[in-house]
Amino acid sequence: MRRILLAAATVTVLAAGAVAVWFLTHPREPEAHRISVRESAREIAYLPHYLAAALGYFEDNGLRLSLTTAPRGVVGPAQEKFDLYLVPLDRLMVDGPVAFAALTGKDPNFLLGREAKPDFQWESLRRHTVIGDPPDATGEAALEEILRRLELVPQTHVTVIQHLPVHLRVGAFLAGTGSYIILTDPMAALLEKAETGFALVSLAEAGRVPSRVCAATPEFLQTHPDIALGYCIAVFQAQEWIAQKSPAEIAVVAAPFFPYLDLETLERVIARNKALGLWPANPLVEEDGYQNLQNWLIQSGELPQAVPFHQAVVPSFARESVEGGTVPPPPQ
Repeated sequence: MRRILLAAATVTVLAAGAVAVWFLTHPREPEAHRISVRESAREIAYLPHYLAAALGYFEDNGLRLSLTTAPRGVVGPAQEKFDLYLVPLDRLMVDGPVAFAALTGKDPNFLLGREAKPDFQWESLRRHTVIGDPPDATGEAALEEILRRLELVPQTHVTVIQHLPVHLRVGAFLAGTGSYIILTDPMAALLEKAETGFALVSLAEAGRVPSRVCAATPEFLQTHPDIALGYCIAVFQAQEWIAQKSPAEIAVVAAPFFPYLDLETLERVIARNKALGLWPANPLVEEDGYQNLQNWLIQSGELPQAVPFHQAVVPSFARESVEGGTVPPPPQ
């Protein structure tokens, strides 16, 4: 009996030793960080984020993200506790989250009319009504900047409706309110497909501005710098992939994020936004673009005073991803 027990003990010790040796020689993969992300809306502007998820770039950088869309287009970091936020930059010029990665380099809005006008001129807006964004939103600021340049004074030469809640704007337009409306894709494309609205011009011509960004609270960035850097590297990889691929190839990968769009429409949406240079070459939030938006908001009376760049933006993670990130070759 003693021999049997001794043999069993010996086997147990040897087995434990073998397991220990295996763990020492076969280190486990680091556990992925589980990150909750809240987006303001499902917009084509956030395409670099969607592609980074679809192509596995987030997982490659140790991140496992869960994405939810805010109801009625309103993200409230003060009430909602998420790790990251995909939001318009204008939402961050107050206390709260700060931007650390740029997803766009221009405003993604289009001006839509009730009829197609290949020879559209901005002067056509004189004495007409436009359904715009809230007065302090990036799209509204871009629209008013263009109007000012052309000496079309908002609310004098052109009436701009600013008070409609985001989720009621399209319904109001379809019900007959206003002659024009500003919308981003894919909603703009859906109205075009239904022939109830026609994109006439892009508000991207207002100038360069990082209108859509990824943001987090300063506390989160200080506590989880590895997550912020991993996110920036993944988005940078996706931006490189967008630059190298055709709209058709991009549409196939992005399709699961837009199940209500047929592939042909999605390809057209991606093609026109890519041609406009909507998505930047890297995730750096450029200070010049930030200053552009700030100047627009000050001129429109929506920002009482300048907000220092480093109060609303933390550029260090994006800069490190660009200077030291390794971008893999795009999939074949």
